[in-house]
Amino acid sequence: MGRRLIVVIFGLMGTGKTTLARALGEALDWPVVHSDAVRKGLAGMTPTTRVPVAFGEGIYREDFSQRAYTEMLRLAREHLERGAPGVILDGSYKRAAERARVRELTGKSGARAVFIYCQCPEEVTLKRLHLRLDDPQAISDGRAELFAAQARDFDPLAAADRPLLRLDTGRELAAALKELQDFVLHQPA
Repeated sequence: MGRRLIVVIFGLMGTGKTTLARALGEALDWPVVHSDAVRKGLAGMTPTTRVPVAFGEGIYREDFSQRAYTEMLRLAREHLERGAPGVILDGSYKRAAERARVRELTGKSGARAVFIYCQCPEEVTLKRLHLRLDDPQAISDGRAELFAAQARDFDPLAAADRPLLRLDTGRELAAALKELQDFVLHQPA
């Protein structure tokens, strides 16, 4: 791997994005920018503050989401300017336009973007969303009752979202992380 990378770990709520992003960040010693933490920071909240609003409401409105994703790009650019070999962005990136903005940043920063789409069986996702409700360290507000609405609201993946790894996150973390690392570390320069 020669060029610096922006690794976008994205997908529906409960698919393991944050867990994978943290694990990859620790394995590679790269900074991780979490959309949930950035969003809550912009709203003056701690990352673990629960915000049980309806889908697309409150800090999850489109305009507020755009602010959060803009701030994520600013932070990614800052990490790259400081010499980080890569930066990991963790968020749903449900809008094709949000993914396009990452590609725009790569053109300006000399980095390259790779996209990791997290997916797993719905029953695994719903189980994770239920377990998350009891986790005081969880930063996501994704809940089972919001899952179907987010799935309907997710822009389809496109050829522009390449290189793309569709990662099965319904298995052991170690196996998913190994596949993820192999994909990231073997990107052409």
